[in-house]
Amino acid sequence: MKLEERNSDSRLWQDFLNGSKIAFQSIYFAHYRFLYNYCRKFTNDSALVEDIIQDLFVTLLVKRGSLSQTDNIRFYLFCSIRRKLFKTLNTKQYKVTDLFDNNNPKFLFEESVEPAYGDDEEQNRLRRKLLASVNRLGERQKEIVYLKYHSGLNSKEIAEVLGVSHQTVRNTLCNSLIKIRKDFEDEIPKGRMVVLFRSFFYEL
Repeated sequence: MKLEERNSDSRLWQDFLNGSKIAFQSIYFAHYRFLYNYCRKFTNDSALVEDIIQDLFVTLLVKRGSLSQTDNIRFYLFCSIRRKLFKTLNTKQYKVTDLFDNNNPKFLFEESVEPAYGDDEEQNRLRRKLLASVNRLGERQKEIVYLKYHSGLNSKEIAEVLGVSHQTVRNTLCNSLIKIRKDFEDEIPKGRMVVLFRSFFYEL
């Protein structure tokens, strides 16, 4: 996240803490889609996800006077929404214990109904192959890759969201990228792989 973006987030968040309704609405509309898409990676229950997000923003309003300052609103919201989501799922069908527990909710990247590249069959083929490659990763590997490349969080922020060490995130991310790259090592050059990777996560 760039310095000017952090400064902007800091001012917007402070305005919200000071009681600005406009600031609150700006935060809500700027981050709702990211929170919704992230939560839907764990569950197909869209109504449940919407309820959790609404509850999060109501909580922010109610506890506004005791909230801490932040210069990265998305990071702040991801920390909060993940706790709420897992707490809710834990009372339903899942028993969430440890970050890398196999019983944790599955994290799935789904194929879009519409081809991402229109009639470009080769690009669509590569995208489907990348989708399959990413989905072969472990559940938390996929989550870390998603938070890094789709949501724009850095490794330290991801570590705090997930409640693990910075080194764990770095190692997991590195191993994930090695696995993905191996699926393409005989097909496309590294430079083109970077472009495909970025476009893939931009469209999620």
